[in-house]
Amino acid sequence: MKIDYRSEIDKIRNSLKNYYNNYCNEQFKSEEEDYIENKKVKEQIKKLIIQVYNDSTLSEADRGYTIKIAVELLARNTGCAEDLEIAEDILDCLFNDMKILSQENIDNFYERFSCGRWY
Repeated sequence: MKIDYRSEIDKIRNSLKNYYNNYCNEQFKSEEEDYIENKKVKEQIKKLIIQVYNDSTLSEADRGYTIKIAVELLARNTGCAEDLEIAEDILDCLFNDMKILSQENIDNFYERFSCGRWY
């Protein structure tokens, strides 16, 4: 069964929107609860990248494109120091430990994220 990764990315995008809406509306009881939810939502991106990487039904081009889109989604949702810590944990695992991401993916992330927008 072929997975619709575009739909999966949209689901993650919606989860991120819901998280940030809750954050803006101060729906979390503590900073720890906020951090846990933030990490949980962004870990969905990591799981998707691993799934895409291991999907033998995808062409190399489709695999690379989908991973690029997922990394960009992570970058667009990295704005504060806490976000960057979570993102770097994910990137380190996927690049250094699992050897899934390329240096180009890492460079793409750092070109697209913006810590300054939260200050």
